[in-house]
This record gives sequence, C-alpha cells and structure tokens, in this order.
Amino acid sequence: MSFDQQEHVLFDLLFDSHLREQFCQDQTLALTKYDLDETELNDFKTIRPEALQLDAAMRADLILSHICKSFPISFSITSSFPKGIDTLKQLIDIETMRSKPIERTTVFGNRLGQHYPEFAFSSDNERAIAIAILEAELGMSWTSTSLKQLVLENGNLPQTTFERFQDWLNEPIKLAAYVSASVLPQSYTLIKQRLCKVEDDCLWRHLNTEALSVPVRKKTLQTEDPRLLIAKAYVCRVSKCEPVIEHKTMELSEGFAPLFQHVNGTMSVGQIIEQLKQIGAEEQMLQRIQTVFQQLLETGMLELQ
Repeated sequence: MSFDQQEHVLFDLLFDSHLREQFCQDQTLALTKYDLDETELNDFKTIRPEALQLDAAMRADLILSHICKSFPISFSITSSFPKGIDTLKQLIDIETMRSKPIERTTVFGNRLGQHYPEFAFSSDNERAIAIAILEAELGMSWTSTSLKQLVLENGNLPQTTFERFQDWLNEPIKLAAYVSASVLPQSYTLIKQRLCKVEDDCLWRHLNTEALSVPVRKKTLQTEDPRLLIAKAYVCRVSKCEPVIEHKTMELSEGFAPLFQHVNGTMSVGQIIEQLKQIGAEEQMLQRIQTVFQQLLETGMLELQ
C-alpha cells in the first residue's frame, strides 16, 4: 500500500475543484487516473462528499485569510467586482498549492494580476493604479519571502546599523537587502485606510460579508498624489519553523522617484546633490534631500556600497 500516493490523491481532491466534483458524482471513475489498488480505492469510499466539500472550503478560507495579510488593498479592490471573491477562492487550486509553501503567497499575487484584465475597472487609469498597488504589495511579499527563507536556513540574523562617519556623503549608495521601492498614485497608508475597514487579520472574513463598494473604490482610486513607497522586510519574531516577517515603510514625495534611479551602488548622495545643484536646485531642497537620504541610511533602507 502506498500512503504517499493516497496522500497525493487527497491533496488533489482538496485543491482541484474539477476532480472534487467528479469524485462527488462517481468516486471510482474520478480516481481511475491514479495508480491505486483496490484496497487503496476502498479507503476513499469512506469519504462523504459533503464532508470533502466542507473540508476543502475551510482549508481555502484559512489559506486566503493568511494570504490576504500580504495583499490587503488588492484583496479589497478585487472584492468590489461581481465575481471578485470567487476569483480569489478559485486561485487556491493545484497550481498555487503545488508551488513551494514559502513561495505560495507570491505565486498567488502574480496569478491574481493575470485576472485584472477581466475586471471591469471604470477606466484604464483606474486599472493602472490598481496594478501599481498590486505590484507594490508583490514587492513586499517577495522581500518577505526572501528574508523568511534566509532565516529558516540560517536562524537569527545579526542586526546591522548605520554608523555615520565624516565622508558618508561620498560613498556610493544602494538599496539595502530585502527592500522594495514602488511609485504609487497616493499614500499607501491612506489608500489602505480608505479601502480596508478592519485589521489585516480580520480583513478576509470581513470582505466575505461586506465587499468593498464600487463607489468607494472609484472615489479612492481617482485621486492622485503620487508617493514613493520604500519598504524594508525585517524579522518581527524568530522561529525555527514559522518566523514572522513585518515591514518598515517610508513614503517620500514623487520627486524622489527619479533620484532613486541612481541608487544602484554607482553614485553617492554627494554626486546626486551636485548634479541637482548644477541644474539650479535651491539650497533648501538640497538640504532636505540630504536629510532624507541620511534617514534612509539610518533606518537600514539604504546602505553604503
């Protein structure tokens, strides 16, 4: 008897809705493609169809509650469409669940983006804004996954701090590890306040009973006051099996976005400021830029090359 094969079949029954429907109609016929002997097949005959459907729905609900915490705004936006909640549930399928457990959240987010062309946004601009939000949340999901993987492989990580020294302005700078940068149409924090009415832990359950209204979605996404969102993943709680990763964020004015094209380890803050001075930037602005870059270094979002 192959328990591994039976486990494989049970996994498919829980996350393949088509197979599950077939099984509920004809158990034997549904499992003909699997290499099961008569004794193994008989084990599955004890499964009640209604119990299987309930088990699958409960597992999907738990998984979506977890994933929702990484994509709170995108889940809210998706819920505002007629079949939005159904789309989210359908993405808990074999393709998502057969991916590596640590990568499932990011896989889910990428697949959600593939459905955006199907949604009836009020305009192309609104769709573009929603995509920008999803990409920002994907960036944070990716850094979180990467850091979590490192912690699982190496245990606790040493904390790094920025020690200011006299010549830091002339050292090349770059984004620190596990940092993402995204340009959004307005403050991420403000969008979240307007579109997510409950805490992240409760958001999926809330959206199932009270989806985001279309008027609120349209009103929120039509406002534009662009911001550069910088997010750094950090270890909130160490664990050998399930470390908790959170994000520190800073939101800067849109004017910083073109400056970050040079934050790649080849230029220093001093060089960036000198270039701005040559094109006539005012001293007050230059001082503000220097202060912000110093803050980003001190919080570990940037690092010296």
